[in-house]
Amino acid sequence: MIKYKLNCKSIYCSGENEFDSWFKSIEVYENQKKQGLINCPICGSDKVVKSLTTPSLKTNKNQNSEDKNKTHITPASKRNFLAHENLDNISTLLRTLKKEVQKNSSFVGNEFVSQVRSMKEGKIKEKPIHGHGTNKEIQELRDEGIDVLNIPWISEDH
Repeated sequence: MIKYKLNCKSIYCSGENEFDSWFKSIEVYENQKKQGLINCPICGSDKVVKSLTTPSLKTNKNQNSEDKNKTHITPASKRNFLAHENLDNISTLLRTLKKEVQKNSSFVGNEFVSQVRSMKEGKIKEKPIHGHGTNKEIQELRDEGIDVLNIPWISEDH
């Protein structure tokens, strides 16, 4: 397995979102990239690029048996941290959430911010919507007292 550091270059993440992903090989990474299967976990964009990554070195096969038998106990404070949860369960949860949002709201794309403001001002009828906004625009909405939520928009099961 190869671990790559990936960066989202979409306008929604402003090139600031960096995350790790594991691939069986470079060929698998390149194939998934060509098919648009690699998406940002924050905004869902496929404008993801691979960063320079330091190689992992294999440990010496002649480790003494005491080192091999050591178990690493995770402190209780870290066991409940979300990043340590089973990634399949998190992915399933996020895909389920995505389907519910899609089923119960209208996609407005890049008009999200302007439509939210129009609803707040009473210019258009309030309704559930989802779409895109830059981090700055979303923060501005929050500063205006408008309750908005960023949901990681992950791709469907493969």
